[in-house]
Amino acid sequence: MSQAEIARKMGLTRAGVSLITDELLHEGFITQSEASASGRGRPPVSLALVPDSIYAVGIYLNRDGCFAGLIDICGNVHIKERVQLEATSDKLSAIEATVLRLLKASGISTEKLAGVGISAPGPLDGENGVILNPPRFDLWHNMSICSELRARLHIPVYLENNASSLAQFHYGKPELLDSENFLLLLVDSGIGSGIISGGKLLKGVGYFTSELGHTSINYNGKRCVCGNIGCLEAYASIPSLLADTPFKQWREILDKRSENSSAFDLINLELNYLATGIMSTANIISIDTVVLAGDISYGADYTAPLLEEKLKASSGCEMVIDYIVDKSIIGGLIIETDGKIMDSSLKKHLKDMKDVIKR
Repeated sequence: MSQAEIARKMGLTRAGVSLITDELLHEGFITQSEASASGRGRPPVSLALVPDSIYAVGIYLNRDGCFAGLIDICGNVHIKERVQLEATSDKLSAIEATVLRLLKASGISTEKLAGVGISAPGPLDGENGVILNPPRFDLWHNMSICSELRARLHIPVYLENNASSLAQFHYGKPELLDSENFLLLLVDSGIGSGIISGGKLLKGVGYFTSELGHTSINYNGKRCVCGNIGCLEAYASIPSLLADTPFKQWREILDKRSENSSAFDLINLELNYLATGIMSTANIISIDTVVLAGDISYGADYTAPLLEEKLKASSGCEMVIDYIVDKSIIGGLIIETDGKIMDSSLKKHLKDMKDVIKR
């Protein structure tokens, strides 16, 4: 992509872009090359990111385990592994050892490591790096995870809600059809949500993000582990849906739907729950797309059209239901791409230009 194209897409002058690119070239974050001639005159100089200029480690924490990986500035995952936290009481030491092991295995020096990004279930305080009190996540409650790991690793460490980080990562990707307003719904052992509105992650006071899983769909209903009555998570999280049934996993009921009427009924019930929560969101915030992630994405080629039909039938709302299969560690790695751990005064320019170049 040329400087002229970047200037046009970012709304900057060519002189401004030239100053910024000179700094980024000096720092080694981008490179330039002449495009092949296609007409009269000198061909434009094309800019591209340098993949090995800087790296970040991502940590994906959830109720089912922990994954870690190393990513470069272009979003390429170089190495990842599951972190075995179940067999240790010192979980922070296990994460610290994993980060160091990833660096050693990949041959990356700490000088090229921008920092560590952690994604975890909410609610959490991303500004201060504290996991607050996510339901069924007791061992991490009130954990100042960023300051603890920062003291051990001596590098920047940042925290983000897992669903929100997934939403940021997938914003601008082809599968979302360039949507600027979408809801990412992460459904597995709990229910998380991230909302992109007007092309930006929706955040509230104190850096808190949306918690659709803890909005009520039945004010006379079950008491949720969070203390509220009738939360969506108390009905539509996979363990809640399958409680008191012979089924153990969402995958199982999808696979048995054609031969087992109970499995078929549970799928229909889950989609009704989700449609209710989605419509509550759509009535407050304009969204045109819903992205399903987590366990619920299994079989989504079958369930997504059904969910679209339910939304249209109940409210006349035409909404695209999409899905992603691998939540993996990418959520944790969004911290690097959000420009928060770039130890440089150029981080804002790099983030903006990176977004433009990659698109």
